Amino acid sequence: MRGAIVAVGDELVSGRVANTTSFWAAGLLSRRGYRVLEILTVPDDREVIVFHLRRLLPQTDFLIVSGGLGPTEDDLTSEAAAEALGLRLVVNEEILSRIRENERAQGLPVNTLRDRMAHLPEGAKPLSEDLSIAGYFLEHRGKPLFFLPGVPSQFRELFEKKVLPYLEERFPPKDKVFTRTLRFFDLREAEINRAVKEVEISGVEFGFYPVFPEVHLTVSARAETETEARERVQSVVELLKDRFPEHLFGEDEEELPLVLGRMLRARGATLAVAESCTGGLMASLITRIPGSSDYFLGGAVTYANRAKVEVLEVPERFIRLFGAVSREVACAMAEGARRRFGADFALSATGIAGPAGGSPEKPVGTVWIGLSTPFETVARRFLFPGTRHEVQTLTAFTALDWLRRYLLTGDLCPRYRFAKTP
Repeated sequence: MRGAIVAVGDELVSGRVANTTSFWAAGLLSRRGYRVLEILTVPDDREVIVFHLRRLLPQTDFLIVSGGLGPTEDDLTSEAAAEALGLRLVVNEEILSRIRENERAQGLPVNTLRDRMAHLPEGAKPLSEDLSIAGYFLEHRGKPLFFLPGVPSQFRELFEKKVLPYLEERFPPKDKVFTRTLRFFDLREAEINRAVKEVEISGVEFGFYPVFPEVHLTVSARAETETEARERVQSVVELLKDRFPEHLFGEDEEELPLVLGRMLRARGATLAVAESCTGGLMASLITRIPGSSDYFLGGAVTYANRAKVEVLEVPERFIRLFGAVSREVACAMAEGARRRFGADFALSATGIAGPAGGSPEKPVGTVWIGLSTPFETVARRFLFPGTRHEVQTLTAFTALDWLRRYLLTGDLCPRYRFAKTP
């Protein structure tokens, strides 16, 4: 089964809003054995929508169209679909009645613009049983066409509850597909690609996806049974784990903070952070994970030098002699955080995120990261490239990954490509 996804909206074409739902849907379809031939983003232009629907219909077995189903004059998807398919627009009395009910319930005056949402191509069947979400299904010459709302939460609800079940019941894939996504940090795509080229397993496909600051590798296999497909993928995963034991930190939805948190919880260990240039990003990443209160005790954003001294008890002479961005201050910050919060481990970061503030001795991107353990405290200098946001992100991820690697191997000085000698 081959399909295409068409996302409609000026906000998508202009770049004001990211088209996340199309790629999310394509991932689910691919993992279930359906082939997505094209992902298209088009403006709220009736002629353009008509042109592409007519172009795609002969090439595909199913179509998914999102957006343009609202009440405003630029919501043209239903009109375009009717024209492309040679159908009349007809009023769905149930939807129209629901619109009037909502207006009365909310104390709104009758607005005939909202009636546009009740005008559907002839033969269209609403996907939402209670009509609370726009979206409908059409069958055209034996091909299923799904028209879904552009709102991501509504799109996903109908896609998971209606679109996928329909396709899997009516057009079950001949092959079973199993996919695993591997997540790497501090490793270039070319290095992973070189390793992948050495793996020769029939029916296995690879896809590289840089998701800053990580690199994701999807490993997919098709086979007659899901067990066989899973075994093919797992054999590749094990090979790559052996090849990159430190850089391959997680699979599928296993984010770096989640993996680190799981390791801390397993040891009954606790963590605190002291941040300057990252402005609380480390703490934010950690606390995004549900249950992080089991191991994360707290953090201090000591941006000003005075805060470093008063909150973390960094000796003033360290700042005067070595500067706030230095090994000595990074170590003192980590030790201060570990002592103040009573944690087993503490991470610190102090640096120059830019775009200004650098010098020949300490250029923009210079960051000192500190790690304090129950046994010793160390700090390392890094020179991160990129914008202010990128430097901050690389700093936070590197700090968390450094502790992860230490818990994994006991090595206090693992190799990092952006690490520099003092």
